[in-house]
Amino acid sequence: MNLRRLVTLCMTFVLLAACSKTIVTPAPTVMAPPTPTTIPPTPTTSPNESPAWFRDAILYEIVPRSFYDSNDDGVGDLPGITSKLDYIQALGANTLWLTPVFSATSSFGLDVIDYATLSPGLGTQDDLNNLIRQAHSRKMRVVMDLPVAYTSNEFAYFKDAYNKPASAYSDWYQWTNTAHTAYKSYANLRALPLLNHKNGSVQSYLIQVAQTWLSAGVDGFRVSDAASVPHEFLKLFRQAVKQANSGAVLLGEVWNNDPKKLAPYFHDEFDALFDAPLYYTLAGSAERNGGGLLNGRSTPADLDAALNATTLYTPTAQLIRLAGAHNTNRIASLVGQNAARERMAALLVLTLPGTPLIYYGDEIGMPGSLGSGVSAEEYRRVAMDWTQSGKGAGMVTWFKDAAKVNKPNDNISVEEQQNVKDSLWSFYKMLITQRRDHAVLRDGSFQTVASPCRSCYAYLRWDANDFYLVAINFSDQTQSVTLDLTKTPRNVSGPGEDLTRGGTVSLPSNGRYTLTMEARDARLLHWGK
Repeated sequence: MNLRRLVTLCMTFVLLAACSKTIVTPAPTVMAPPTPTTIPPTPTTSPNESPAWFRDAILYEIVPRSFYDSNDDGVGDLPGITSKLDYIQALGANTLWLTPVFSATSSFGLDVIDYATLSPGLGTQDDLNNLIRQAHSRKMRVVMDLPVAYTSNEFAYFKDAYNKPASAYSDWYQWTNTAHTAYKSYANLRALPLLNHKNGSVQSYLIQVAQTWLSAGVDGFRVSDAASVPHEFLKLFRQAVKQANSGAVLLGEVWNNDPKKLAPYFHDEFDALFDAPLYYTLAGSAERNGGGLLNGRSTPADLDAALNATTLYTPTAQLIRLAGAHNTNRIASLVGQNAARERMAALLVLTLPGTPLIYYGDEIGMPGSLGSGVSAEEYRRVAMDWTQSGKGAGMVTWFKDAAKVNKPNDNISVEEQQNVKDSLWSFYKMLITQRRDHAVLRDGSFQTVASPCRSCYAYLRWDANDFYLVAINFSDQTQSVTLDLTKTPRNVSGPGEDLTRGGTVSLPSNGRYTLTMEARDARLLHWGK
């Protein structure tokens, strides 16, 4: 974990402990399974293969309390998300990933105090059931964040076992002294004691939690901080989840830049991992802006290395391609709100092989960087900007943003961009539409194209029906790029369409195609049959 982020987390939990009264919670319970909702499970052909539906997924990550406020209490909520499903569908995303919604000590919710209940400010069980039902009616899926590495130190079983070696729950945690007053914790944060996954009762409890939420209609889980969970339990957890619903998806969060250390998580554990090597190639850092390939600070050869890492994984491994998420600086801030570089990020994420992730607000270019003090992380999770004025229906106000990220009349809002020609929102919409309508961008072949331009990168996506050429100039200078397409695996002739500039394009008869790439240019060209 980055040192600065670790210090920030420590300060957050210290302040919470100092400023709040002791939370009295009942013993955690697992609620009775609600009535399941529609979308039947999609059987997999192999226990190691991800669900068929996930191959077509476009993930849209939502921090619920920051998205849309349905009752004017200043906090985003589950009914608010439900009311904006049509917006998400209009953009083209088809799979919601909700960050933690369980009752927890902190606002973000990783420090769970009860897996059976929802954070009161977010809504009720009926609200979640309705969200799932309404999403399924639109052929959308809902994935929940499920922390299984640790609980809050206010979790009832932990409180019962603390300083009480004779407790029935004494073996639920990893104590480091006989008095049970010292223990292992995530990132050495006392608020997040690590569970003992070798304990059969812990295993059964976490599996029962997953089964309960699957029975409520959830389509899968993102397992946070999976590197802090033993592989043996992850294999057991996968087996139980797939037995409960073979069509459920399991996504693993393992922030490691070394593909060799990611590879074991694809062996009977996760359907997909977040592609940390690609992220760090593009961004350079999750906490600092101005680095990485998106800013021209590394070379396209680094991108080759990140993409070639897939050879280390199992054949059925899925990778989630991302350039930003709730625990990174936002794309817009990373590239200094340079519109051309924001489009580079979108083009890569949505046309590379794998499953694309869009973090709410990135489609309109919302900025947000790690701040300072106890609210440092909140600057990356500010209110979704719905209106031109920054006020009005649905606008979340719980976080008083000192940096004033949500400014009026800044052309960074849904109202100012949705369905507006040449806006960033419309660029995302175009790319998602291409991906939805052309299977080649989801599961077609992929091949890089050599270029004499050291700051440029080009690749092809093709199948029997479609042929796409993606070309990006990461530099601040105009480049003339000649690409040799004579050795492409299928013949391409006739006029094609320039999806980024408009108009038609034609390949010369000799197969050598020259592109004039403006500074920070990102091009998508398409030929049909």
